Amino acid sequence: MIVMDDVYAVILAGGGGERFWPLSTDRLPKQFLTLFGPRSLLTETVERVRSLVPVERMFLVGGSRYAPLIRRQVPDLPRENLVQEPAGRDTAAAIGLASVLLARRHPDPLMLVFPADHAIADVRGFRRTMRRAIAVLRRHDALVTVGVRPTRPETGYGYIVAGEPVAGAPGVRWVRRFLEKPSRARAVRLARDPRCAWNAGIFAWRNRTIQRRFAALMPDLWARLCRIRDSWGQRDGAGILAREFARMAKISLDYGILEKSPDVAMVPAAFPWDDLGSWSALERVLRPDRTGNVVVGDYVGLESADCVIYGTEKPIRTLGLKGVIVVDAPDGILVCPKARAQEVKRLLRAPVRRRR
Repeated sequence: MIVMDDVYAVILAGGGGERFWPLSTDRLPKQFLTLFGPRSLLTETVERVRSLVPVERMFLVGGSRYAPLIRRQVPDLPRENLVQEPAGRDTAAAIGLASVLLARRHPDPLMLVFPADHAIADVRGFRRTMRRAIAVLRRHDALVTVGVRPTRPETGYGYIVAGEPVAGAPGVRWVRRFLEKPSRARAVRLARDPRCAWNAGIFAWRNRTIQRRFAALMPDLWARLCRIRDSWGQRDGAGILAREFARMAKISLDYGILEKSPDVAMVPAAFPWDDLGSWSALERVLRPDRTGNVVVGDYVGLESADCVIYGTEKPIRTLGLKGVIVVDAPDGILVCPKARAQEVKRLLRAPVRRRR
């Protein structure tokens, strides 16, 4: 039996979800949306994590401006378990902040880390995978990541190349290296390589282990985290948090810690997974109709096939479209080829042209 009393979960509820514009906005990012089904992605994540730990042992990390949204969507989360980021500084700062606050709660906990905006329907497979990760940590002082077997050449994901087996952990391997988002040609090769997996951004480690890595590999960020930790709950704590957090490097934990650590183990995912990185991802989580269209909302199409159609209020009608994304939302309308769905965030940086 696996001991779970010292296991805590950190759910990362930050991020803007820009590729899901116009439904996802600064006011309501992707993780708070109900893209499909009755619950938001954040709520789905919390319910999935409940299969491992109770809500009292969950920390939710998100921007302070979204605190009311988080409290509304997860009403039973203890107030002290909501970790509010004063600014968006990427996953190294977010996980580091959760780590120093978790150390105030437990002297030597195990930390599980989950993004709040992924699609994982197989809860049993998810629980089995994370229990394997925990079992590895009972035997090895390692950092653990979850790898997903590729089902297609994907240029929008990072990859993991597995190396030697981990002793006493069947199927688990030490990570040889991490690869950033590859070219199309390289993604084809990686998808065929049995040693390679997608990096799901799901992690596990002992809290003291990740803190040692912060101290060794990101000393400036770690020093700032320590100042936040030492002032927490004091009169000037909020000011120190805001000041120190804003000065932290904006960098992912993958780049700042994992890619530079020699003792990272990969547990293979026993569940289908999608990070819902763009509108085209809906094809993988929703069933298409007989013409290959994935539809949410009021829609009629003639001679239209292989499209993603998402409507929130107004009816959508298309004629003669193929391979196109059409989204109608209160904050705007999006029309683009499916093949360019990853580029949607470019639109948010383009100048707005108004003509009469």
